[in-house]
Amino acid sequence: YRNALRKAALDGPELLREVERTLARNDLFFLLVVVLGRRDVNHDWLFARCREVEAAPNGHLDLWAREHYKSTIITYGFTIRDILRDPELTVGIFSYVRSIALSFLRQIKESFETNERLLELFPEILWENPRRDAPKWSEHDGIIVKRKANRKESTVEGWGLVDSQPTSKHFALMVYDDVVDAGAVSSTDMIEKVTRAWETSRNLTAEGGATRYIGTRWHHADTYK
Repeated sequence: YRNALRKAALDGPELLREVERTLARNDLFFLLVVVLGRRDVNHDWLFARCREVEAAPNGHLDLWAREHYKSTIITYGFTIRDILRDPELTVGIFSYVRSIALSFLRQIKESFETNERLLELFPEILWENPRRDAPKWSEHDGIIVKRKANRKESTVEGWGLVDSQPTSKHFALMVYDDVVDAGAVSSTDMIEKVTRAWETSRNLTAEGGATRYIGTRWHHADTYK
């Protein structure tokens, strides 16, 4: 990256900016480490995980151990990358309960608000003052970037499987993160309740939409099974 950016800088700031825009949209590791400032991701093993996810991002159940950056790479970084590539995208983040999903939404929301480099690189997508200008910009209602289509779904929304599933919405990308935690495996009945809630949530995907699953096992017969 350093050599490519240095070479582009010699040809002027506009070329450098275009190179950074291209890398941010096409290289998840660059987006996370350089643009989003996540220096903690600058690790060989995490670089390999970024490449693994980029090669086949959808239709997989990624069950990684805790503290292995699965949510950072997939739910946070890859969702942002997808929005930078297609601001018309609608994303539903689903967790066991809504408070968990909103924590993932909050991380994306704060980056879109405060990351100056991201705002400088993508002014056609991100609002300079989203709290004032965006049609929706809150954890409860979701966030909407600059887009052409008038949709009832926000760009990113956060929902809980067992406590707050929406109705009459259809998301182009469904991201399931932390669908199972200690509360979700407290009894056989609870496991069945979470599994039924997940089955119901599948009605919220758009036709031809993509799905990603991220989590950690809590029980041998949990919903991930």
